[in-house]
Amino acid sequence: MNSFEDEIKFELENNIIHGAVILTGTLKGTLVEKAWGYADIDSKIPMRIDTIFDLASITKVLASTTAIAICCDDGLVDFDEPFTKYLPEYTAPLEEAITIRDLAMHISGFGQQVHYEALTGSEIRHNLLTVSPQYLPHEKFEYSCWNFHLLGMIVEKVTGKSLPDFCRERIFEPLNMRYTSLGKPVIQDISRLAKTCNTEKSGEISDYIAFRLYRDGFTAGNAGAFSCTGDLAKFCRCVLKGGRYAQNKRLFSDYTFDAITQPRMRWLTVQRSLGWIVSDELKPYGFSEHTLYHSGWSGQTIFLDLDKQFYAIVLTTRISDEYARAKLGRFRIISDLGKLLQKNVLK
Repeated sequence: MNSFEDEIKFELENNIIHGAVILTGTLKGTLVEKAWGYADIDSKIPMRIDTIFDLASITKVLASTTAIAICCDDGLVDFDEPFTKYLPEYTAPLEEAITIRDLAMHISGFGQQVHYEALTGSEIRHNLLTVSPQYLPHEKFEYSCWNFHLLGMIVEKVTGKSLPDFCRERIFEPLNMRYTSLGKPVIQDISRLAKTCNTEKSGEISDYIAFRLYRDGFTAGNAGAFSCTGDLAKFCRCVLKGGRYAQNKRLFSDYTFDAITQPRMRWLTVQRSLGWIVSDELKPYGFSEHTLYHSGWSGQTIFLDLDKQFYAIVLTTRISDEYARAKLGRFRIISDLGKLLQKNVLK
């Protein structure tokens, strides 16, 4: 048994996760593709390689970051212009201008969701647009979903399309990601839907703010994406190829590829680019400086090493109170998967 399988077995046996599915490889081929445990333990629905997950905050990089990058290439936004130029609906006082890049790197000054939390989507949206940031821009790094709610709204404002429609037309369909969507899964077959923590049934959004927004007819740029490992692998391979896909087609330009891959924010152990984590205390040893990754709070991580052309997708159904241990486990798994790359164990 490989060491990553030992880790998954340990987590299953110790009630840290209910199930997991992994897909990892390079542009040359697949290293590992396997599922364990349950997609829905209550209904005893087994995990499948093609199980569709609520991705939580992976939405930020899969959808919102990629969408705002495409908008930049289309000439609709400039990363270094104040976000209020594109979202005049934001009416709260600002002591200093906050750029789109500030939002995407979590150095805008906006704080945690407690500052805009409400029971209805309309109240949440109102608070997002009328409450001032807690800090000055660049004063500190604070990871905040608020930033990506605003980015999602900016995409909708400048394109005239809903975030789900724009992402489907400009990201998911071009990459043939047939089972990827925002707001709800593209299929309702419960045998293919994972039940993530803090949800009542399979195929629901686990982030309660995003859940309320979509429930009440709004959208969310911070969470709410659904996908499976096969689709996410298509996205990862596109990023590893500099945004290229199909025959001479590109999802984004060299300029925006540089923006999403080069760190321009450093705070203690954290380095971030546009939307993505480049390095933090969880980055496994042995990978290059040119990495990109992001996790979802309900138990998911995608990881890319641009130099080694390696990607790893680890999707799990974690237990509600096992956030930290489950996240640590996913990075242990990614570390072990990277060792397979060194052995060149390709299918």
